Amino acid sequence: MGLYNNVKHELPKQFSVFQLMSILGIDAIEVRRVRNILKQFFKQGYIKRISKNMYEKIK
Repeated sequence: MGLYNNVKHELPKQFSVFQLMSILGIDAIEVRRVRNILKQFFKQGYIKRISKNMYEKIK
């Protein structure tokens, strides 16, 4: 997954939706797009959800 490989080194082990948005250069208006990306990461087993806006990388 190219997108994941591009950001996985820049994200800390635990990160928020807003940190991901900052790394991807996505405005708050496009938060739905970020949530869709996170959903795909979750389905692929790359991350787990900790709370509403917090996630953790799975190694």
